[in-house]
Order: sequence, then C-alpha cells, then structure tokens
Amino acid sequence: MNELIKKIAANKESSFDKIVFYICIIDCLFLPYIWFVSIPYSMPLLMFWFIRKLKISSNEFQYKTEYKLFVVLFILMTLSTILSFILAPQYAYKNIVFLILYTAMFLYYFMFLYYVDKYEFKIKNFVILFIIFVVILAIIFNYDKAFYHNVSLFWNLRSGISINDTLYEDYVGYRYTFIWMDANNIGYMMNAIVLYLWCNEKTSFFIKTFSLFSLLFVLVSCMSNGGFLSFGIGFSVYVIVKIFDFLKGRHNKKYKITPVNLILFLITLFALYKIVQQIPNYLATGVAMESFERISSNSGDSRFIIWQTVIQSVNFLEFIVIGKGGVTLVDGLKFAPHNGHFYWILGYGFIAYFIFMYLVFRKRKVTSLIKYIWIIPILIGFTVNVLLGEIKMMSIIMLLIACSSSAKYLGKKQNST
Repeated sequence: MNELIKKIAANKESSFDKIVFYICIIDCLFLPYIWFVSIPYSMPLLMFWFIRKLKISSNEFQYKTEYKLFVVLFILMTLSTILSFILAPQYAYKNIVFLILYTAMFLYYFMFLYYVDKYEFKIKNFVILFIIFVVILAIIFNYDKAFYHNVSLFWNLRSGISINDTLYEDYVGYRYTFIWMDANNIGYMMNAIVLYLWCNEKTSFFIKTFSLFSLLFVLVSCMSNGGFLSFGIGFSVYVIVKIFDFLKGRHNKKYKITPVNLILFLITLFALYKIVQQIPNYLATGVAMESFERISSNSGDSRFIIWQTVIQSVNFLEFIVIGKGGVTLVDGLKFAPHNGHFYWILGYGFIAYFIFMYLVFRKRKVTSLIKYIWIIPILIGFTVNVLLGEIKMMSIIMLLIACSSSAKYLGKKQNST
C-alpha cells in the first residue's frame, strides 16, 4: 500500500513538472508578454514551482554547486538593490523589477536543467518552430510595417516605436524587433539558435539550408550590425572547427540516402532555385536598402566612446563587493553603458559579475567545443548590447545552456543517433 501511495505521489509530481516545463517553454518562445508589464505569463508559475522544489539545493541535485553560487549571486544582487534605494530612490521601482527579472532568469535555468536531466525531452522541434515563427513575423514586417506594428503590440505593448501610421513605409529608423524590445536581440538570438541547431542537433541539409536563409532574412530585417558581426564570427568558428574535425578523421563518413532525404534534397534545390531568382528583387526593397545603409553608416565608434566614458568616470574599486542596482548610474546620472560587462559590474559588483559569467558563459566539461559554439553570438551581444533586459530571450538562452550542460540530456541524444 505504501508503495502504491509513493507511486501515485511520484506520478503527480512528474505531471506537475511536465506541465510547468512546457508552459514555460511555450510561453517564452511564442506567447505575449503580460500586457501591463513586460514579463512572461509563466513567471508566477515558475516562482511557485521553485518554492515547491527547494529541495534541489540539497545533495540530490547534481548541480548543487551552481545553485549555491546562484544563492550568493542573489544575495549580492539584493544588497546592491537595497543600496540603490539610498543612492537613487527615484529608480527604486525599476531596480526591484531588474532584481526580479534577473532572479527569474536563473530560476528558468535551474527549472530547465532539472527537467532535461530527469525527464525525456527533445528541443529540436521547438527550435524549428521558433525559427518559423520569427520568419513569419519578419515577412509581415517586410510586406506591411503598419500591420506588423499592430501585431507586435499585441505580443508586447512596450515594443516597437510609436509613430504615425503614415510614416511606416518610409521611416528608416523602424526596424524588425520580433516581439521583443530591441531589434538587435533577435539578430543575436537567431544566430545562436541556428548554430545550436547545426551543432547540437541532427539536422538534414534541408533544415540547415532553411535555417541559414531564415537567419540572413531576419538579419537584414532587424538591421543589426551586431547581428551581422555575430554571424561572421560564429559561423567562421563553426567552419574552422568542422575543418579540424575533418582533418582529425572525426567526420561522419557514412551518408544514408533514404526516400525522405532524397525528397527533402529535391525540395531544397527547388526552393534555392526560386529564392536565388528573388534575391535581386528583395535587395531592391526599402527594408534591404535601409539595412545596408545603416550598416555602412555605422562605424561602431560610438560604442568605444561610451565605454571610454565609463572607464574614465567610474571608480571601479567601489564595486568590488556590491554594485548600485540594475539602473546604471555614472556620476549620479542614469547612463546606458551598451556593454553587459560594465552593466553587471556597476549594477551588482565584481563578485556577482564573475559568478554570472561562470554560470552563463563557461563551457562545461561534458560539453564538447562544437556544442557550445552557439554561445558566441550571445557573448558578442552581451558585450556590445547588454541583452539582459529581454527576459524571454534570456530564458531561451537558459534553455539552450541547460540542454548543452546536462550530461544525461547529451547522453540520451548521443544514444539516439
């Protein structure tokens, strides 16, 4: 009887985990923000799940070292936020919001890591659906900016630029933001998603071709210099690693030709033929011309001037232990550092910065080099654009990190191939 009760309780617990996990994934990938504040609908549910799962801090949780570091990080962020109430009380509300968002970001990570380490899950189809979703909205943007603006406002009332409808067609400053706040963010995310798909999942030639053209289409639409920079660096590293693998004899020498693969290959060739014919026409559109004009006119010097201002104006010794909150202050004034490293140090201190970098950007021992190439665009975006304010984007990144870090998840994938 006791065994039956335990089994029923375990089934209930696993069902609860499954419901929360898939709600969080679907929400972060596809659903709108809460209308009155830009946070995911799943965040309260995530908080409730975490309270019920506080036992993951015990020895049963394989990644308890990371969890303990997060606890230290949370304490430092809280102390920095409290200090900000004294130094800049006018930003108290925003600093509290940043504390909640960054805490939730890591709660997403531990929830995702807990689930993929314990239950069966395949991320590949979700990634492909996300790419399709991004491309559909980009097509709408290219076809009708006014309609796209209304669609994006449905997902996020704080997204986009509020300009008169009659100006959309010729307004150069209006860029494709997906359903997020910053147009650069979707450029970095698409680079990371496509690299993850190529390096971490078994994908056909058709999927690789589709994802590559989708990425280029989105990069032109969002007009992101950082996105194109990430594309150049990320895929160069991918090619270099692939060449080294080939020279070392670690490439796959067997190629299976099945009816499905043959059909997909023919579809891809036909699609490429049609797409190539349309490239000159697309490059002549307003969106493409605006994108290339923006890239050619942006030298990047402004970033270096901003960073130089931070270096010259800030006494970094003040930030060894804690910072001054999520709203960056330089000489007592609100300041946008356009650099995630500066942002985190000034916001929460050096100790919190090193913990953050360790949790997010380090390559785990169980992860091969090629399976962590996808983090390069995120690191570039963090360095030149911060990224952290986009909670849905950060939750997707945390999902990819969890799938790239779980020994059990990686082992299951390897056994299935």
